[in-house]
Amino acid sequence: MILPLTTSRFPGLTAPRRISGPTHFPGSRATGIWLCVLSLALFGGTGREAFGAPPHVEIQNVRIGLGAGNAYKVGCWTPVRVQLKAGDQRLSGFMELVVPDDDGVPTSYRQRVELGPGQSTRLTAYARPGGCDTVFTIRLLDGQGRRLLEAPQSLTMPAPPEVIMPDEMLILTLGQPLGVDQLPTLPGFTLGGKGQTGPGESEVVLARVDPESDQIPGQWYGFDAAQAIVIDTDDRASLEVLAGLRGQSLVEWVKHGGHLVVAVGANWQAVRDSVLGPILPAQPAGQEQVPSLEALDTFAGSTKPITPAGTPPVLVTRLEAAEERGGKILSIMGNLPLIVRGPHGFGRVTLIGVGVEQKIFGDWTDRGLFWARAMDLRHDRPEQAGSGTRVGVPGRFYQSGVSDLASQLRIGLEQFPGVKLIPFGWVAFFIFLYILLIGPGDYLFLKKVLKRMELTWITFPTIVLTVSLLAYFAAYRLKGNDLLVNKVDVIDVDQVAGLVRGRTLLSLFSPQNRDYNIGFVPVPPNLDHDVAPLASPSPSGEPVRPPAGTELLTSWFSVPEAQFGAMGGANRRFSFVASGYTYEPTGLLERLENVRVPIWSTKAVTARWLGPGPAAPLVDADLRPIGTDRLAGTITNRQSFPLEDALLAFGKEVYSLGTLAPEATVKVELTGNRNLAGLLRDRAPEYLSDQPWNRNRKISRADLLLAIMFHGSESTRGSEQSLSNVALHDLDLTAQLALDRPMLVAKIKRPGAQLVLENPPSPPRIDQTTMIRIILPLKRSHGDGRFAAAGLPPATSVAAGSTAQR
Repeated sequence: MILPLTTSRFPGLTAPRRISGPTHFPGSRATGIWLCVLSLALFGGTGREAFGAPPHVEIQNVRIGLGAGNAYKVGCWTPVRVQLKAGDQRLSGFMELVVPDDDGVPTSYRQRVELGPGQSTRLTAYARPGGCDTVFTIRLLDGQGRRLLEAPQSLTMPAPPEVIMPDEMLILTLGQPLGVDQLPTLPGFTLGGKGQTGPGESEVVLARVDPESDQIPGQWYGFDAAQAIVIDTDDRASLEVLAGLRGQSLVEWVKHGGHLVVAVGANWQAVRDSVLGPILPAQPAGQEQVPSLEALDTFAGSTKPITPAGTPPVLVTRLEAAEERGGKILSIMGNLPLIVRGPHGFGRVTLIGVGVEQKIFGDWTDRGLFWARAMDLRHDRPEQAGSGTRVGVPGRFYQSGVSDLASQLRIGLEQFPGVKLIPFGWVAFFIFLYILLIGPGDYLFLKKVLKRMELTWITFPTIVLTVSLLAYFAAYRLKGNDLLVNKVDVIDVDQVAGLVRGRTLLSLFSPQNRDYNIGFVPVPPNLDHDVAPLASPSPSGEPVRPPAGTELLTSWFSVPEAQFGAMGGANRRFSFVASGYTYEPTGLLERLENVRVPIWSTKAVTARWLGPGPAAPLVDADLRPIGTDRLAGTITNRQSFPLEDALLAFGKEVYSLGTLAPEATVKVELTGNRNLAGLLRDRAPEYLSDQPWNRNRKISRADLLLAIMFHGSESTRGSEQSLSNVALHDLDLTAQLALDRPMLVAKIKRPGAQLVLENPPSPPRIDQTTMIRIILPLKRSHGDGRFAAAGLPPATSVAAGSTAQR
């Protein structure tokens, strides 16, 4: 037997000793001769390669996540930086980062490695840990995929990394923004990062990114764990580190849906000329003195003034062109905006025109309240987190074990037509009967009836074989022999910025033990022909790739609760799957290869993509505001397919437009409008059952997706029927509604992305649900009074201006 060769400078990782001299086998001399001949026949041509020493390589350092210490957030993409040094031979191959998913199955991310003799380099790989006890393993492979080295976490990192739970909020800071550390002391919040969560309070984890330690990831999903990122641009090192690709990755993170908070002080000109300049909702244009910052007291809801009487004048940054850049003024002092927030893609940028390194910030008692408002942090933790929230109507509660909307969606995705799930109670009951049958039953039958105990050699295997056959045919009858897929797509189209974003979630039910290759191909939303949910194989046999200019991330999908099969618990659990699967192609995350799905079980998968929007608008919109929260104008469907159950959301209101047929036009002011939170509350029974015995009824996936897409409305806070939205928070664009961006939401009968499924036992039956959300332009006029609703006095409404979408 030829042993695999591994080597490392870590203790315990050494190459196996070479075999020298003859090997003696027990038995006759002839047997030994025949074994030697057989060994030469099998390995004669490869013996020198097999026993040759592999290139020597050293793993010098491993760092996980962002911030000073090693930390990762469960269920989020995490950068892992590995320092490698080659020995006296050239190393040409791959580095593989292996972590378990939510089921404990190993997943592999592969990165190319090219090192000359003695050369050292730092590689950044990306992992998505599936549990709170994740072990990070690093492998080095040669060009043919043969393993050269395997370094477990116990050797590369003696102290295990810190764990951030899925429902904890990670706040990243660059620079020295004073007062951010006060967030965990606010009512409704507490300090997290303990590897567990408690009921009621939202837990906050703070991490400062050291600009000197090369911690900024080169890919946007390296920031996936962050709830918000705060940059103090008066810290020049923090601004300089964002030059180049690292700054662009931060901009891309915002475009995908992130929230960036930028404080600009004396360094305003460098900020304007940096990579952040084009995405700011207003333009820094110098500094002026103001007598006080009392406008910040109003913004934060503070009872302790930031500039008490006698405080000398304060320098603030003049923020201009907010209207042209689509910014909404949140706080203004005289005619100087102090805080402006605006959209960038599907994310937001909040610009603060005050240097937050100043002593007045450090001395301000309510500085924590200011930052909570600036980051738009919300208390979103069910009172019974960790054990399931109460779901139902007032006076009728029960423990459902579900605390998050993603968990309810997972249940809906596992409702396959024709597949009957046997309750665990019945399974336990039949196991108990089986034990009675092969134990006391068999004994009493032989002793009392047949009175021949030796016949157990016949009765025992007969009972086992009979029960096994009955169990198999019963399962076959209940679960069938069809490959089934339940799939939902959410398509977001920003007609103003020309972007398309999508999210796919599916559950695959396999009738056989099978290894699948799973991928997706995003579909342009303006195609004028029908699209099949399943993509056709490539004629060349090459894997199907997404369209040019579209970035795609594919991974597993799970739920955040701390229970079996969820992210909140441990993932070192028993699994029927022996081998893992791989993210492909090398260095990317477009598809999953060799995903083993056991017979009559399911695997949940998700994908996210972003690309350029269609050249022509999907709908023609001529909308203008009336008063503070109403709309007037027309919407015309320019697509060849109908928009079913169309809703137009604006601010806190929603208009029911019904079904918009192709080329149909509707006048918005002639349709009925109501509160968005009330509509979501009324539709909750379509996906939540208030009776424990009725949990298996059909879940309306469209209504559930609508609740996820606008979870931040008032209905999600203080309601007994509300669930959190941790796992799918990126789909919630309620914060964009607060920036006065009208959105048309509808159900359509075509996929947002085609499924690419290789090695299926039969063509899959796909049950597709697709929701599309279109961000529309809005015509505005000066002095429309809409800023008065945001707390600005009427005299400053015109000075603040009405924002215009880019």
